[in-house]
Amino acid sequence: MPSTYGLVVLSAIMHAYWNFLLKQRKGTSAFVGLSKVAEVVVFAPVFLLAMTNGGPRPSVSWAATAVLVGVGASLTLANYAALARAYHHGDLSFVYPVTRGSSLLFLPPLGFLVFGERPDGVGWVALGLILLGLLTIQLRELRGRAGSAPVRVPAIAWAVIAGLAAAGYTIWDKRAVAVLPAFVYFYAYSVLVAAAYGAFLLRRYPVALLSAEWRANRWAIVQVGVFNTLAYLLVLVALRTGTSSYVIALRQISIVFGVLLGVWLLGESLPTEKRIGVALLVLGCGLVALAR
Repeated sequence: MPSTYGLVVLSAIMHAYWNFLLKQRKGTSAFVGLSKVAEVVVFAPVFLLAMTNGGPRPSVSWAATAVLVGVGASLTLANYAALARAYHHGDLSFVYPVTRGSSLLFLPPLGFLVFGERPDGVGWVALGLILLGLLTIQLRELRGRAGSAPVRVPAIAWAVIAGLAAAGYTIWDKRAVAVLPAFVYFYAYSVLVAAAYGAFLLRRYPVALLSAEWRANRWAIVQVGVFNTLAYLLVLVALRTGTSSYVIALRQISIVFGVLLGVWLLGESLPTEKRIGVALLVLGCGLVALAR
């Protein structure tokens, strides 16, 4: 499935780029929330055009469509909420790899139960290498914080819940795009997510602060919204024909691109642990292309 995996790699590049923008601008939760609203506004004309000019239509009833969209949005929001709780109790350097790794651990059994997907021997080796790479990249930061910021059980629990929610919405998305146009499905649940984010922003921040954030970073905010949408649309298209575990595992190559952008454009260091972790990720992602 070279074309399927090509879409995932292109998605990973876009994902790394918008995360680079987020880090470059020291994006706050206000920045992220505004980007969710921006992506809905930017793509609204495309959605309206698709729905009014004879574009692709759902192959299921509108009631079933509403359920698919509602559950997709709920699982996405559950992931965001669990991540927020995990970051409240633990450091980014710990929570991030646990969430990524646990989602990869949950995906194979969920993919088997729902779609009958069975990774072969090469696939299991690839998944193992990617998990090991995720951990290795974070080793130095984990060791550096071991004495001053002990790992708390709630941080682990919420990070694992976030990973389970991510695995859940991946499987649900694969099911949804089998009967719904990928863009229509993604945009519809993005509207629900943006509405929830908008309510959160208005409750947490004064309007003056949100206006200042927008004025200072509007171009970056719009880019993050656009590339976030395009990146995940490519993943949805890839999920239609690809094995869910392999698609999401290959998506982790975005971390490699993110590390390289950080080194080249932000002057970040590339210690031995990161070099080894990047090599393991590249090797694991390369094996995904050989797996069946």
